[in-house]
Amino acid sequence: MGKQILLACICVLLGVGLQAQQTDSLQLLKLKASLPTTYGTDKADLLNRIAARYIWAGMIKSDSGIRYAQVAFDEAQKLKYQRGIYIAANHLGNVLLQQSKPDEGIRWFRLSTKVAAEQKNDTLVALGYRGTGQALWYRGDFEEAIHTIDLSIRYFKQLGLKREISDATMTISSIYGNQGNYEKAFEIAQHALALSLELRDRANIVLSLVEIGKSYRNIGDHASALEYYRKAAAWNPWKIQWAYRHLSQCLGDLYSDLGRYDSAWHYYQESYSGNAGSKSTKLRVADYYLQRGKKDSAEAIYTDLYHTLKAGGERHIYMYAMLGLGKIYLDRKDFTRAKQFAHEALNLAEEKNARLNIRHACELLTALYDTLKQPTQSYYYYRQYVQTKEAILSDQFKGKLYEFRRIADDEKNLTRIQLLEQEKLINEQKLRGNQLFRNILLGGLALVAFLSLMVLGNISLKRKNEKLKNEKIRREFEHRTTELEMQALRAQMNPHFLFNCLSSINRFILKNEAEKASDYLTRFSRLIRLVLINSQKPLIVLEDEIEMLRLYLEMEQLRFKNAFDYSIIYNNDIEPSNIMLPPLLLQPFCENAIWHGLMHKEGHGQLSVAFSMRNNVLNCVITDNGIGRAKAAEIKSKSGEKIRSMGIQLTADRLALFNEDRSVQHYYRIEDITDDQGNISGTEVNIGIRYKEQLHETA
Repeated sequence: MGKQILLACICVLLGVGLQAQQTDSLQLLKLKASLPTTYGTDKADLLNRIAARYIWAGMIKSDSGIRYAQVAFDEAQKLKYQRGIYIAANHLGNVLLQQSKPDEGIRWFRLSTKVAAEQKNDTLVALGYRGTGQALWYRGDFEEAIHTIDLSIRYFKQLGLKREISDATMTISSIYGNQGNYEKAFEIAQHALALSLELRDRANIVLSLVEIGKSYRNIGDHASALEYYRKAAAWNPWKIQWAYRHLSQCLGDLYSDLGRYDSAWHYYQESYSGNAGSKSTKLRVADYYLQRGKKDSAEAIYTDLYHTLKAGGERHIYMYAMLGLGKIYLDRKDFTRAKQFAHEALNLAEEKNARLNIRHACELLTALYDTLKQPTQSYYYYRQYVQTKEAILSDQFKGKLYEFRRIADDEKNLTRIQLLEQEKLINEQKLRGNQLFRNILLGGLALVAFLSLMVLGNISLKRKNEKLKNEKIRREFEHRTTELEMQALRAQMNPHFLFNCLSSINRFILKNEAEKASDYLTRFSRLIRLVLINSQKPLIVLEDEIEMLRLYLEMEQLRFKNAFDYSIIYNNDIEPSNIMLPPLLLQPFCENAIWHGLMHKEGHGQLSVAFSMRNNVLNCVITDNGIGRAKAAEIKSKSGEKIRSMGIQLTADRLALFNEDRSVQHYYRIEDITDDQGNISGTEVNIGIRYKEQLHETA
């Protein structure tokens, strides 16, 4: 969990934000394509951005992440670009943690911390300490990891970064849990929960509740553990995949303890799904196989973890893998190998002060020497086992857990009592009100019966009249809507437009410009085909509307010899394939901009169509750098043109009907654009559309 938070902070510094979590291959290709033409510090930043995208993709892209981060580091170091060095070093630290290489990761995190300290940037120093602590945790140096992350918390407190404090606090609780210091893990999880609730930080709320649940599981109170796991599930952790996988893993452990292996396997599969490289989940699956007696399957996973992590990695998982192998070889009576793995696990656990692993190793050695008929050795390790177990699950720790549960139960009971008192008060008020109501009812019953007979006939007649009237209005409305749709389509793709298109094709043919004529005719046929298809539909997706608009603008460009350029843009939060709107809604506005604004302009024209989303309304802004409305009207009057195009007005009527709002101007506004000197430099049309989503239409 700490890796994700740290990497998110680094990516914010790079300006790629949280969207780097979903690597877009097209954007990645664009970034790579920019490399040959980018130099200096910009190139180092670009390489770091590419590395970040690969790192967010996880283990499947970790090698690419290392490659680009290393090149970024070399480039930044060559330029003595401190910021670039820092970011590249953090990237390398994070991706090496993904590959279970904390020893190498620590070196890069410490380098990044040193660079940040030289730059006197406390935020980056804090993040550097945070990453170093993460790597120390993975290496199994629990005490040093806690000290280092606590140092980062001091910086975060000085900087007022509450969310980072919450995250780092939760990480310390998890470290204590891995170490087997459940009392400290429980206390700090409570503190982390309070911070997370204050910030409404869903991920850390889930993790804090899970850690408290684990504390109850460790003292054998499975009912309370399940209660806290359910509280965690109530925060919808599946919206944060890694938090959901952690909760699923802990539920699998709980059901495994209870012997409900089908449920345990279900949750282990949930944890494993989408995160096949998780060594923690692999360990749980191996434990599951061992409990079910599938020792060959368990041995294969334990062995893989043992060899993968032997050179370095998550040391607590490495110790559990050795203990699992020791149990299997003891069961097979391969005492030499069982003894080797048990002692190796115990030595490493004592070196790291991992009390839980010490307990498990001593328990295994007790059983081993008891089987070998060596009571002295067996008793020695049994005493160590008991002492470690009592230290982990002290009476003080149990008391704190029970007190915590008592407080929670008292709060529930108090709430229940308050609800009962309120319900009693409401019932008393209802009884008094019912008595008064009965008296009034008896007195007015005769009057109501008399009046009802008189009014009944009038009501029946009124309803019939209203029904007829509403039916008439509905038919008129549907007729008007259909009429407007057809008029608008005819106005948008009118004979005048078709004539102009065919004339242009003829002109190209007469000039022996066969290639242009063919290109124009191809675009024209595609446009006519789309119009004929979409004109039969009440709604089409924005993607199709843009395609028709693009074809129309390309034809106009070709006809007017590229006298203008155009662009169609929309924000990332718009999904063109999911937004539904009436067909051919935007073409009349673009036609108006070209014919009345750009065609009379001296110099090159520019037409822009931009989409954005605001308050569930799709906003479309059509901008041109033409001559403006006043001058266009003057030219029109001098030319003697008397026929007024109805395309804009009909489209506005359609828009009002579709938006279910008669105030058309609220959704359609045309304004002139002025430059710094107050001169008119173009026209801007603002259109608001209360779109429908395709999912709703399908439903």
